[in-house]
Amino acid sequence: KMPKVQLIYHMFYRGIVMFHLHREGKGEHWLKEGKKMRDQLETWVNTSKPIFENKLLLLEAESYASTCNVVAAKESYELSIKVARDNGYIHEQGLAYECMGKYLMSAVEIRDAEHCFLSAHECYMQWGAKAKAETLWMDWNLDSSTERVGPCTIKHERS
Repeated sequence: KMPKVQLIYHMFYRGIVMFHLHREGKGEHWLKEGKKMRDQLETWVNTSKPIFENKLLLLEAESYASTCNVVAAKESYELSIKVARDNGYIHEQGLAYECMGKYLMSAVEIRDAEHCFLSAHECYMQWGAKAKAETLWMDWNLDSSTERVGPCTIKHERS
């Protein structure tokens, strides 16, 4: 059975927060809680793959990042970005870029992280989240980056 949309997003965003708290050194229990959220999304993915797949992939990336599995984390972030783009979820594409950028920044992969932040900025701008895009721009000092990215591509326009 398909859960209510509010529950889907609650579990999704809660999982992201749990994994970030763990990586900030707030305790192992946050990793366990994040994995519970990921596992719940995994049970729902078969009810509607287009809705859940990119979210599950992003939570998997966050889980891998939290357990220092660099290769799997990068692959899952990239897959989440691709699936979000292919399904027209430009805001979630931006979120996946932003999460990947934060992870890469923590791994001192500065250039790749800046590319992710710039891509997230473009996605947020196209989605119309100008305040979020501006906050991202200021928080990560993107003015100093010389690299520019093209527009995010979406499968189809949403009205």
